[in-house]
Amino acid sequence: MRLAKNFLAALFVAMGACSQVLAQAYPAKPVQMIVAFGAGSGTDVVTRYLADILSKNLNQRFVVENRVGAAGNIGMAAGAKSPNDGHTLVMGGLGVNAMNQFLYPPGSLGFDPEKDFDSVILVARLPFAIAVPNSFPGNSLADLIAAAKAKPNSVNAAITTTTSRMVFELFNGATGAQLFAIAYKAPAAAMSDVIAGRVTVAIETAASLRSHVNSGNLKALAITSSSGSDLMPGLKSVAEQGVPNFEFVGWVSMYMPRGAPREAVNLINAELNKILALPETKKRFLELGMEPGSGSPQDMANFENSERRRWGPVIRAAGIKVE
Repeated sequence: MRLAKNFLAALFVAMGACSQVLAQAYPAKPVQMIVAFGAGSGTDVVTRYLADILSKNLNQRFVVENRVGAAGNIGMAAGAKSPNDGHTLVMGGLGVNAMNQFLYPPGSLGFDPEKDFDSVILVARLPFAIAVPNSFPGNSLADLIAAAKAKPNSVNAAITTTTSRMVFELFNGATGAQLFAIAYKAPAAAMSDVIAGRVTVAIETAASLRSHVNSGNLKALAITSSSGSDLMPGLKSVAEQGVPNFEFVGWVSMYMPRGAPREAVNLINAELNKILALPETKKRFLELGMEPGSGSPQDMANFENSERRRWGPVIRAAGIKVE
């Protein structure tokens, strides 16, 4: 009995020592950061910004690799198949991690967003905004809602992405307005038509719309975060203008392949929380049209699951599929 107790005690000491060694040694080699979107995209720029700081803080190279295609599915599939030793980080977001499973045929993603990854952190949030051309006679969100209710399906909205379609569906459902969606493949063409007054409503990220608002080409009516944002100072949210509980925010997220060492997950999470809290990080993110994220790995996992529960029914009810 004494020998067994001594053996167990020694085993626990050894396990603790191994854990400490791993924590001290990690990262033991360059860390690959897979970005599921193209070079120059917001996610890519943010990832490269974080990679530079992580490389300096942890004395190891963090190397960004873009794996593009199928609305992010190719990059996430590559990440899911990578070694789970903590030396692969995967950058995803709202579309690829919480919506695509409802937009694509079952089993066609190449990965399982709910089973193939360990959440690390919410990296950034991306509010959307609603704007109209200067020719629109009203100047408030209430004016837009009233116009859409007065002549159902006559007030058009330019839709360029699945996420802007989600804002459109949420807005119609929450307000009782009946905007009519016009799908565009080219965002530039959509913006030209809205500025010219050929289409009444633009629903895009705040980053995409604010330059047109600041130049006087469009009138911003609302932002889709729960309250105002430094991205468009002074602009009230949809919720603040009488539509209770309305919120839509895109997001950027970081993962490791499922089964990564918890020490690695926790270390990267702690480092990123420090980086994301820096004033210079907030300044850089706002320039890119994003708000810095934060939180624990469990916070991110809980948030992502709630987003799936929220958007799955909306996508199904609207019959939205990839084209």
